[in-house]
Amino acid sequence: MVREFFFEQRSHLFTALVAECQDVLAEAVSKHGQASLLVSGGSTPGPLYEALSKSDLNWKKIKIALVDERWVDEQHSASNEALIRRSLLINNAKNVEFIGMKTAAKTAKQGQSETESRYAKLAQPFTLSIIGMGNDGHTASLFPHAEGLAAALAADNQNLTAAITAIQSEVTGTNTERLTLTRNGLLKSERIIILFTGEDKLAVFNVAQQAGPVEDMPIRAFLNQEEVPVELYWAP
Repeated sequence: MVREFFFEQRSHLFTALVAECQDVLAEAVSKHGQASLLVSGGSTPGPLYEALSKSDLNWKKIKIALVDERWVDEQHSASNEALIRRSLLINNAKNVEFIGMKTAAKTAKQGQSETESRYAKLAQPFTLSIIGMGNDGHTASLFPHAEGLAAALAADNQNLTAAITAIQSEVTGTNTERLTLTRNGLLKSERIIILFTGEDKLAVFNVAQQAGPVEDMPIRAFLNQEEVPVELYWAP
């Protein structure tokens, strides 16, 4: 069961979500002495990240890591790491410890083991993961019928990360080589928040909540499970 939070305006959504993220992270630091925030790329969460960066959190106790990454250098316009550095690792959060996915390896498959080692050092469970959803039903870089998808979704795959080669589409663009958290990697979160906007994506989400192959709409891997609480934040 997904808890759904609908807002009439995006500004109201981000006000509520920023407050929720602040509370969750502050509570984790208070209880455990540390917290971790796993974040996604894309344009939608930008206002969330910018507002969070100004929060009076104990950022020295918080680690930030990516949910997925295109296999491009940080200087590339499509780099999620570059986006996070511009929008979140600023202001009060400018010195936060950040764990990226891209390595010097030529391919995502070759770099996966190094990234896996980086993520294995993060305390588990992860405090909070923010994911999105595309019009094709993908989340993170778990794309429908992608090369590597079956392994990344497999219940017996205990790796936190996986290399993915998506089928090129309007959604993927030309950067089809990715590294992503696996299903089990994301399910090592204490909470997962799905963030997206627009009526078109809400219609896709409603379809994804219905029974059907996970390979067709990988977001289903997180909607149809009882291990981790999942919440949807949506506005038109």
